[in-house]
Amino acid sequence: MQALNILFVGGAKRVSAARAFKVAGRDLGFDVRIVAYEMGYGLPIETEAQVLQGLRFSDPEILADLRKAIAEHQIDIAMAYHDHAVGLLAQLSGETFVPTCSLQRCETFFSKIASNRFFQEIGLPTAGYPQGVPAIAKPDRGSASQGLRIFREQAELDAFLSSPESSQYELQRFIQGQEYSVDGYINMDGSGHFFAARKRLETLGGEAVKSLTVEHAGILAACETLAEQEGVRGAITVQFIEDAQSGEIFTMEVNPRFGGAMLTTWGAGVPWFHMVICDAKALPHVPVNFQPHTLMVRSFQEHFFTQYGPN
Repeated sequence: MQALNILFVGGAKRVSAARAFKVAGRDLGFDVRIVAYEMGYGLPIETEAQVLQGLRFSDPEILADLRKAIAEHQIDIAMAYHDHAVGLLAQLSGETFVPTCSLQRCETFFSKIASNRFFQEIGLPTAGYPQGVPAIAKPDRGSASQGLRIFREQAELDAFLSSPESSQYELQRFIQGQEYSVDGYINMDGSGHFFAARKRLETLGGEAVKSLTVEHAGILAACETLAEQEGVRGAITVQFIEDAQSGEIFTMEVNPRFGGAMLTTWGAGVPWFHMVICDAKALPHVPVNFQPHTLMVRSFQEHFFTQYGPN
């Protein structure tokens, strides 16, 4: 079988994804080898990948180091599994196949303020600017629900709005209701795409650990609009919230990469890993047999390394 080298960046715990890529590769006639760019030792991904000791995302030399790793290990596909990895790999799309949005569009999605403006411009439903409480302030470049501020008293909101720090937040009407995540893949040449929705039932550290696949026409229609936009390509995760009282859908954010819980929709019949390989190698895509009402519950798994003692 032909060798296929896939680089994971920021995917130290993505063991299931590595295994699924290997299975997809075998199905398509490739011998998949996973290379992981990480820091530290005793990482779960070591059971499925060769681990390269990399640099911190903040290191000014990391882009050059990633470029070197791609060349030396003859990487065919580079996958970002961390927000900081997305922007870095988007800059290296000329070096290897990187299934993510254009760098310009990634920059849009990294900012809550710019994202909300973009959603409004293309007609996606947003929570909009509140006239009063309750309101929620989201750090412009925050992630994993960290740093959120909820205002229920008008005086508290007014004080916040008059402070200099408010310019670093996206302020929205506070919506209570069911959250949805939509996993998607848009061919890099724009020739096709697929989206699959799931309810986020339980989260841990900002990532779903229990979710249920669903059919939701309104959400999928919004994703179709998103897929038509310039620079929106590759692996993507879109988050929505449904108002418990009105039933209205609001767009929350877009992550230009696969989320950890995309295995929910993969387990429900969407061959995401096949899609990536087929897109990279210009192969016909395999059929999709998406099954709504599939429940995913994540458990913990132990990894053991005998005679372990890194220098």
